Amino acid sequence: MSTESSLLRSPERAPARTGHAAAPTAGTAAALSPLALATILSGTFLAMVDFFIVNVALPTMARNLHASSGLLELVVAGYATAYAVLLVLGGRLGDGRGRKRLFLSGVAAFTITSLLCGLAPSAGALVAARVLQGAAAAMMVPQVLSTIQATGDLPSRARALGWFGATGGIAAVVGQVL
Repeated sequence: MSTESSLLRSPERAPARTGHAAAPTAGTAAALSPLALATILSGTFLAMVDFFIVNVALPTMARNLHASSGLLELVVAGYATAYAVLLVLGGRLGDGRGRKRLFLSGVAAFTITSLLCGLAPSAGALVAARVLQGAAAAMMVPQVLSTIQATGDLPSRARALGWFGATGGIAAVVGQVL
């Protein structure tokens, strides 16, 4: 049993791996366990909460890093632009190299770039770290949706997508509060 399939629980029997992504058939596709769903949704939560948390911290960044309003806009826009531009590429890489591999690489890169953001000595360094952080998020988030789509039957996918949407809403609120 592969480590990727160990995150899945099968109601009957998981389909054989052929190397190509196939749509699951009703009743035979492996469904995400609650722990696996929570794990992948944590990646979505991190990417989304980080976007909103920065907006609240901009005045502190301006004061501590002596950043102009233009640089502060780049702190936000650098993340969002890198994320948006690289999102499709992240999804395609996950299709070709494996969703689990890309998700874990994205989480590791996001963690490292978050540390770089926290330790940034200047506004310019923070902008560069935020661009890299957006790229890391673009590696991580598409794997969540593709994993949800590739697992389970229609009702379990619908539930998982509902949790995905709720995670986004909760992340927006938590980011503003933090």
